[in-house]
Amino acid sequence: MSKKRKDDHIKFARKQKELENDFTKIRLIHHSVPSISVDDINLETSYFNRSFSYPFYISAMTGGNDEGNNINYRLATIASKYNIPFFVGSQSLAFKEKGVKEQYIALRKAFPHLFIVSNINPNFTLMMAKEAIDMLGANALAIHVNSIQEIVMKEGDRDFSKWLINIETIVKGVNVPVIIKEVGYGMHKVTLDALHKIGVKYIDISGTGGTNFTIIESERNKVKDSAFKDFGISTVESLMLAEDLKDVTIFASGGVRNGVNVVKSLCLGAKAVGMARFFLDIAYLEENEGYHKIDTLIDEIKKTMVLLNVKTPSELTTKFIFKSPLV
Repeated sequence: MSKKRKDDHIKFARKQKELENDFTKIRLIHHSVPSISVDDINLETSYFNRSFSYPFYISAMTGGNDEGNNINYRLATIASKYNIPFFVGSQSLAFKEKGVKEQYIALRKAFPHLFIVSNINPNFTLMMAKEAIDMLGANALAIHVNSIQEIVMKEGDRDFSKWLINIETIVKGVNVPVIIKEVGYGMHKVTLDALHKIGVKYIDISGTGGTNFTIIESERNKVKDSAFKDFGISTVESLMLAEDLKDVTIFASGGVRNGVNVVKSLCLGAKAVGMARFFLDIAYLEENEGYHKIDTLIDEIKKTMVLLNVKTPSELTTKFIFKSPLV
């Protein structure tokens, strides 16, 4: 991945209009006479053997290029303030261009206590994965699986024959939690089962409804239309398909835009919820304005939970999802 491509991804992601997603099709069962107060809500959530203040995290976006590094510092500042995990974007450039590795090392030095998730692609060897973790002092590792994006990229990968083998080797060979992460196309049961079979314990299903990289790659290459623009399944559909998966912690991202969407995702089985575009836009705001938007998100989550009459995220289950007798 080149710095120019990184710049393009940021530019076109920020320009992309909100796309329709399935969160509007999910209705929650509210309690008309709740018995709790907003002040009773405790949003603390635990995973990766660590407690976080809120059930959301900053999803992977960028890094390695100048603008991406500036964004990462702003996002790391936010993650530190709110005690939430921060997923960096792909570290591929650190293995290709001089000086990029040192930028990641500097990021960790600037935020020594932040929970940082390293990020690689499935072409990485075990040795490269360990180096990616070490340069950030990462607390966890994300392996992004982006086969559809690679297919539509003019310069993208065409050989995926080693992906599952590499993932299994890395999962078994590193000493931090490994999250397998889609990039906005969702995961069907066939993928979930294959990952579970090789020992994957953490999966971010990242479905359609958020940033669409097929559209971004089409715009980058000045392609008017793409035969692959409708590929993928939604975040909601992916969560439903993952419902019966045992011994795997599921995370959700893709099209999550507000606190109600966060709660819906948690009800559908997500342990925590990733947001990318939400935080990317905040990275360009004045500090106080950005914090206000995050505080509003937190307030929306709390208010939604009051309406469901629950005090903690662990109480949120599919029993709060309304199944209409009319369909």
